[in-house]
Amino acid sequence: MNAYAPSTPKGKDEMPKVGYVPAKVALESNNDENASVSSVLAFTHDTTEIEVTAVGQGIAGTWAANQATSVVTATGTGANFDFVVPSGETRRFVIPKETAGSYASVQGVNRAEGLFTAIAFKTLAGNGSVLTSEY
Repeated sequence: MNAYAPSTPKGKDEMPKVGYVPAKVALESNNDENASVSSVLAFTHDTTEIEVTAVGQGIAGTWAANQATSVVTATGTGANFDFVVPSGETRRFVIPKETAGSYASVQGVNRAEGLFTAIAFKTLAGNGSVLTSEY
């Protein structure tokens, strides 16, 4: 497996800065307000990590292969979420591989490594916002 995600920053003593996010500027930032229905966010061609913050409500998300992907959280109806972010919390995720990838054309690392190209998310109950940053 290739090391495609940004590395953990190091201090002057070359020791890893435990608990820090990579020293990298966001490629894209989004705010989906009142995300009570499932929404899909497509990543840039260079996105390998995302940071997700739940505001006002917890959220559920799933890695999406296409714009038709939908998040289901109801018990007994085929729940399909991959992760949950509690209200008021921020989590960072390295985007997992979906396919073997393709190195046949000029493209960003996301497509070359075969990473998921989007994420679907929704709030767990009622209105809340989802803030995302792509790295």
